[in-house]
Amino acid sequence: MKRKGKILSLFLTVAIAASCMAGCRGNDEKPEASSGGSKPSSSADYDIYIYNSKGENAEQFKAMCEAYTEETGVKVKQFSIGSGQDHMETLRAEMASKNPPTIFSIQGIKELPEWQESGRALDLSQAADPDFKKLAQAIPENLYLSSDGATNYGVPYNLEGYGYLVDKQMITDIFGEENTEAFLKDAKTASYEEFAELVAALTSYIKEEKPSDVTLSGHTYTMNPTRLNLAAKLEGVFSVAGSEKWTYGDHTINVSLGAAFASAADAANADDAKLDSLKAPFMKYAQTLDLVTSNAVGDRGPSFINSTTNGYDQSIQNFADSKAVFLQQGNWAYGNIEKVNPDLAKRLTFLPVKMPIDASDITVEGMTVEKFNSSIPVYVPNFYAINAKATEEQQLAAEKFLVWLNTSETGKRYITEEFNFIPYDAGEETTLENPLSQSILEYKHQGDVLPAAYHGAPASWSSDVVGLYLMENYLTKEEWTQGDYSDIAQYAVNQWKELKNAA
Repeated sequence: MKRKGKILSLFLTVAIAASCMAGCRGNDEKPEASSGGSKPSSSADYDIYIYNSKGENAEQFKAMCEAYTEETGVKVKQFSIGSGQDHMETLRAEMASKNPPTIFSIQGIKELPEWQESGRALDLSQAADPDFKKLAQAIPENLYLSSDGATNYGVPYNLEGYGYLVDKQMITDIFGEENTEAFLKDAKTASYEEFAELVAALTSYIKEEKPSDVTLSGHTYTMNPTRLNLAAKLEGVFSVAGSEKWTYGDHTINVSLGAAFASAADAANADDAKLDSLKAPFMKYAQTLDLVTSNAVGDRGPSFINSTTNGYDQSIQNFADSKAVFLQQGNWAYGNIEKVNPDLAKRLTFLPVKMPIDASDITVEGMTVEKFNSSIPVYVPNFYAINAKATEEQQLAAEKFLVWLNTSETGKRYITEEFNFIPYDAGEETTLENPLSQSILEYKHQGDVLPAAYHGAPASWSSDVVGLYLMENYLTKEEWTQGDYSDIAQYAVNQWKELKNAA
């Protein structure tokens, strides 16, 4: 996510949406170029302007707005960021224009303070529409967009989650059809040590044609004597987008934070002493990243961090072409994978990102090593916020739109079927066709979830600082040492402290 504006879609056309003759009104240019170019609100040819920061659903978002206009007669100008576009800079430019968005995206609590301090984010308890008030009051407190845990400024887009994507047919072709479901069940609960041994065994199987036995959660599985069908295509255990620092700077390091923080708010309020205690989990993070990148399709080195040879698109393509057993990604990648290999997309499920965390690293109440390594991050990546400086008429139109999106049959269909989102209010009775979304719901219902604690870190820390440091200094390095793990961990701690104390 989120991401985010950072994710590069495979075949998604850059969705700087075109102006429609009727219905949804989009931008023909970048927002920066169009800022101030729209007519004043009194003469604008739309009733509401919505800014969407999830570029991967840009086409579908535009169609959804058109459907809203068709059903209600309310004209919508919409804008979705393009691939690789800087979400915050784009949004700031739009907010400074003559006609700023009435509904806009906020990506978690690290972005909230800016819009609180500028008076742009509406406290949802101050909304006027009765149906919207009911919707807002029903949002669970743990899904609030809030810096104090009490005041909510956003309606969740959806739930997202991530982990290791795996194709069930690939497991069948390696371990036999009769063992597939049992293998996946045991892989979910396996320890880091068992998983690391599995990775080593798979590398020998791929590189040296040496089958072996592996043990997961106490049960032994035997590889087929020869690589058959999809397994014959394997070139590495993991498909890794080495040029996409958010995949390891945001998402992988976030897993380690689940040992120390129960929420993003806890991370945001951490003092220096607490941050110093993160060195041990961060060393385990570095060890995990070493395992993954040293057993990937392609060797670590200059080409590993080259966007033209090893970017997001290539990592998706390699996985969809069955060149890797695992791909660390989220349910948002489903649409891109489906475009490349629709049959494989239907067979996907999630396994947790394993780390060698031990009991001394865990300070979250109720968390255990076993639960940690059986869980995946599940969280709200984006929120719809209402511009508190918009007119009362515009705010009311925004509230009515958000009610329609989350309660009407058409709106809910777009959320689940067109956006491939998981509704934030999905209950145990919810069944989704998207197998990745369904897999996340199963983790959620079982309570096997980790937070998006990295959202509470300083805004640039995880990806632009730590991720870039790793990209430039380690992903080009063939061998890592225990000293490297320590240096990476200390750098991550120091940079968090510096950025926090400078704010």
